[in-house]
Amino acid sequence: MTKIPTNMAPYFQLMEDLYRNSSVITNARTGEKCWYQSGTHLEFNMDEGFPANTRKLVGIKGPVGELLGLLRGYTNAADFERVGTKVWYGNANETPAWLSNPWRKGENDNGMIYGFRDWVDTCVAKSEAERDLYLQQGYAVDVEGKDGKFAMTRVIKQLDKLLHTLLTNPTDRRMIVTALNVGSFDKCSLPPCHHTYTFTYFPDGRLDVECSMRSWDMAKAYNVQLSALFLHIVCRLVGMKPGRVILNCSNTHLYESGIEGVEIMLGRTDYTAPQLVLSDNIKQVDLSNYQGAFERIEPSDIWLEGYESHPAIKTKMVV
Repeated sequence: MTKIPTNMAPYFQLMEDLYRNSSVITNARTGEKCWYQSGTHLEFNMDEGFPANTRKLVGIKGPVGELLGLLRGYTNAADFERVGTKVWYGNANETPAWLSNPWRKGENDNGMIYGFRDWVDTCVAKSEAERDLYLQQGYAVDVEGKDGKFAMTRVIKQLDKLLHTLLTNPTDRRMIVTALNVGSFDKCSLPPCHHTYTFTYFPDGRLDVECSMRSWDMAKAYNVQLSALFLHIVCRLVGMKPGRVILNCSNTHLYESGIEGVEIMLGRTDYTAPQLVLSDNIKQVDLSNYQGAFERIEPSDIWLEGYESHPAIKTKMVV
């Protein structure tokens, strides 16, 4: 196999630009000074290898745990740890505003953070005719009011819907998985940062994914690897080829507590790109078995082959 350098150059170019040429402000929520830009854009071509960070030890365990936890609908930090990541403990147990929030259920709870798996849609039908129309669309009546109105809900299984569309109508321009629910912002430890994934199919069998983010702590979060991993898994499930990973962010930033680590990374060089391996347990699906496919994936089904890196850099989790 030909060895090629990791394709993380765009990531580190943006990181350096953030550090050298950004606005600096003290963030009210965290109390930390941060360097930030708006409207950042990155692209990674999967033909150039898996975009692993080799300038510090990151590996794949953390991104795998984060992704699988989100796809399974986890909200408890201990559940996330069981699949490979400890990042949600800080948000659950150290965020002052969340600790006093009445929606917090106790230790390790993060509330309504990500709703990728089961999206709960609510509505109020104002007449029996409107109620009947909603019933035809999969809603159920929760409460019938004395005023002739009906509180109704339905659950949209976004991940199943994504796979079904890719299998039956891949040219659809509505292949979107989102966790952006403004009604949950005050009911969680941290509103979704990488909130929406949009998939685009090409005639040669390639599939691109665009990740939209409201906020990105660039020195700490592994959003590049998580997005690339999500794309590879989807492609395996539907028999397509990973194309580009595109990341657009409204507020990309570096915290002052992470600047020393940023300087270290910018002074290092890249190692050879590793190969992402998905085990044979992750099988291509069809219309008979696509439902629940993501929930059947285990952390042991995913690893990096040939991953080499510089030593780890300890970076504070800012909450």
